Amino acid sequence: MRSPADMQTIQIEITNACNKHCSNCTRFCGNHKKPFFMDYDTFCRALDSLDGFDGVKGIMGGEPTLHMEFERFVLHIQDKFGKRKEVNRLIYPQRNFIKEVRRREFESHVLYHYEDGSEKFKMSGPGLWSNMGVTYREHYELIQDTFHVQFLNDHLNPSYHQPGLFARKDLNLPDDVWVKLRDKCWIQNEWSASITPKGAFFCEIAAALDMLFDGPGGWKIEPGWWRRTPEEFGEQLHWCELCGFALDTFMRDAKEEQDDVSPTLYEKLKEIKSPRLLSGHTNLVKINNGVIAEESKAQGKHFSAAQPYIEHYEDRFNEENSILFVTDYKKVSLADSDIFGVALNRELSGVRGWVLLELQPNNDEDKLKELLRRHVLNPGSLHLGEGFALFSPQALSMRRFGYDRIAHAKSFDEIIDAWQPEKIVRLTEAATQIKWRRQSIDTHKRYALWGAGLSGGFIADELQLSGAKLVCVVDIDDGKHGQIFYDATIHAPEYLTEHMDDFDLLVIGHYTRFQEIKRAALDMGIPSEKIILPYEI
Repeated sequence: MRSPADMQTIQIEITNACNKHCSNCTRFCGNHKKPFFMDYDTFCRALDSLDGFDGVKGIMGGEPTLHMEFERFVLHIQDKFGKRKEVNRLIYPQRNFIKEVRRREFESHVLYHYEDGSEKFKMSGPGLWSNMGVTYREHYELIQDTFHVQFLNDHLNPSYHQPGLFARKDLNLPDDVWVKLRDKCWIQNEWSASITPKGAFFCEIAAALDMLFDGPGGWKIEPGWWRRTPEEFGEQLHWCELCGFALDTFMRDAKEEQDDVSPTLYEKLKEIKSPRLLSGHTNLVKINNGVIAEESKAQGKHFSAAQPYIEHYEDRFNEENSILFVTDYKKVSLADSDIFGVALNRELSGVRGWVLLELQPNNDEDKLKELLRRHVLNPGSLHLGEGFALFSPQALSMRRFGYDRIAHAKSFDEIIDAWQPEKIVRLTEAATQIKWRRQSIDTHKRYALWGAGLSGGFIADELQLSGAKLVCVVDIDDGKHGQIFYDATIHAPEYLTEHMDDFDLLVIGHYTRFQEIKRAALDMGIPSEKIILPYEI
């Protein structure tokens, strides 16, 4: 187990309301009679309590954008951390939206040097977890202005969730075996501690179980609570007894909308009159003498610590059915209006989507429709084309301009002049989308990569986008050997010594174990000048 101080992320759970009904949700959404919504003062205390924590301060749900005060919360985050300072490429139309989000996540990594001489490469700053529904779209501009990191998954493509409502006693595990499994739990060792309205917790699942079963609550939300060590977790560890994530079970596609629960948890859900159970969306897993019956398991995926819950990062976003694409707009022409501002206000009244304002006749609308079909647009940006303007009345610039000021506008030029200049996108210019490329990537070099996990995927993606050659990938997980990873075959690390002349540079694709892997590479005889750490690419 880890202290929250050593984690990459600590979550602030602002609600467990959700617009999805995913199988085996880690927050057990749908099992609560009534969702909670964190109040503003608690949120501010929670955020302040993480001062000094050098990882991501996450905002989580349920679906956090459903919170009625989400905008107020995010503006407070801006007050505390400021807006993102680098060029915000998500102002521009995005053909590869999820990859751009991923690159921003990559950019958020910071190398921290500690007093004991150790180093850690961590994501840093505020983060958001969302399923990209209607409310995410409504807050899109604010989100892209604020969050350094976004973990997004629209759940439209297959993603596999392990049962969380699973008691270890139902598998007849003896204490000595159970404690070893518990202390190696991938959730606690790879993911986050959490803060709910009921307090702070060493683990996000413990926090969710406490909320579901009306537990005693967590630690007081105060500065430094996250410095506690495993020896200080105390009574909170009893929630592990009701959690299945340390157990070897199975996985189910989230789209099946079916929870798998062990008998002990099934009875507890009956006691609280779980709406999800009562509606028939719960599978009681049959267990015989501690062995899960095969007919009770979802087919197609077997859980292991190395098995990702979604196969490819890009599958977090469905490019055919995403709600983020502009599918419709209101077409407005005010060429013959004597009072431009009054007429515009009248046309904008009640519009929650997009407006296409014709500024000149005969604009090429077909080209615009092709753009909308293939790109995600930021509703905070003003998109100017040949003879038209495409915008959202909910854009921050429009809201700041104000209803009364619009009424007195003589032409749309006055609105253009008042728009945030960095958010004016001229669609006729060739450089509409900023090209992103790490200057440190030498496209004339041949790269090897150590690490075929999510972190390695970040780096492989950047190498590929920059036009560099990825010649081989190695990983200590023998279950991955022989698989194809970004067009390269995965080998055991020893492959590097046998093919030293085949690569010019070795990139370590792991953000938390990079020093350990570097030492292993040096011990294998790889020259230090050929080794690149994650923050050097």
